[in-house]
Amino acid sequence: MRASAALIATALTAAAALLLTACGSGNDSPGVIKGVQTAAPPSPSSSIADAAHRPKITLPADVHDIIEDTSTGDPVKDAIWHDTAQRVMALDEAIAEGNPRLPVLLYYSTWRTQASAYHSVERYVSQDHSITGTVRYYAPDITVNNDTASLTYCSDESKGFDKVRKTGKVLTTPVDINSYVLHIAVLQRNPAGVWQTTYADTKVGASQCEQ
Repeated sequence: MRASAALIATALTAAAALLLTACGSGNDSPGVIKGVQTAAPPSPSSSIADAAHRPKITLPADVHDIIEDTSTGDPVKDAIWHDTAQRVMALDEAIAEGNPRLPVLLYYSTWRTQASAYHSVERYVSQDHSITGTVRYYAPDITVNNDTASLTYCSDESKGFDKVRKTGKVLTTPVDINSYVLHIAVLQRNPAGVWQTTYADTKVGASQCEQ
């Protein structure tokens, strides 16, 4: 299991409280992230994945993020899941590069989650660690309230590991309940139409995510 899942974990009680307030309040609009190019709002006929001007994410050859359940039948929920997945991959790119200020990571985050992502990447850098292997992301459960949304989803990290950056040594872990992680997120759509993550939490050892 990759350590990044545990690094962003906070109290689940705080997550529940935030889900109740964030989805009903418009007082914390993320706006446009300073210093980062924003995307033009995609037209209804445009493919989400092909939306113009979104930053490109490039993962190393040994890092694979498999995003499942990409078609929910609801274009708004599809967009939310797409942008959530983009942030996941952006965080992995930042860890792999050892760059906590990677522009694409900032693009899909508000200032609060920019800070938590920064510290997660910094932790990897300070330990001279990176990531490798394959992680699956699946079972998104999305609730939309105008320009805000709450989301839970699962990841199977049984084939994803940390590695020592200098030597390339893979830090394998046994496959057990801790290989399955429940993710909790709150998102808000910015003026450019991008669903930015305003809050992220994880629960390692999630039995509901076992497959």
